[in-house]
Amino acid sequence: MGATAFVVLYTVHRPLQGAGLGSTDPAAVAEWIATQRGALLGSEIALGGALLACFVFVAPLVVVLRDDGAAVTATAFALAGGVFIAMGLVSSAAETALFAADGADPGVIAVLDGLQARVPNVLAGAALAASIAPAFLQRRLAWRWVGFASLVAAAVFALGFVFGVVGSAPESSGSLFGVAAFIVWMALVTIALWRSSARPAPSRT
Repeated sequence: MGATAFVVLYTVHRPLQGAGLGSTDPAAVAEWIATQRGALLGSEIALGGALLACFVFVAPLVVVLRDDGAAVTATAFALAGGVFIAMGLVSSAAETALFAADGADPGVIAVLDGLQARVPNVLAGAALAASIAPAFLQRRLAWRWVGFASLVAAAVFALGFVFGVVGSAPESSGSLFGVAAFIVWMALVTIALWRSSARPAPSRT
């Protein structure tokens, strides 16, 4: 349920936030925030709900993997999940501060705008995808091919982080592709988890 709620809420969050302004000029950013404030604040509420749902997604899966004898995978996934949630909270705090900076000094707006665009959420997403891949590849969860898809997703997210670091505009069309890829990957993982929960438990003798 946690994974499903996360996918739904995160999918709501992204359209409300939109593609961004595409400009770093403080005056333009301030005007954009003023005209989109309701949708932007709504997107942060949806993101907060998604991060809470992520706890419900990560914690039970860690227990399942550990009970199944995959202690290393469970530990790696727990760490990656914790980092992912923490980065999401940092990103949400930076974005909320930016969206509340109505009438603030242009320098403050520029700093907050730059900060929220540089929080390494995509790197945390890469760690999350890579850490859960072994659970599928070892057939502890349904659909082994989702493990390969998770490794591909992790590589894509890691490349997105590199391009965001070396590029001058981290929130470009490429970042939108990364967001779409993340939503699709999480949806696949969610369906696979539902499939895994429907499988009969193996007998222990």
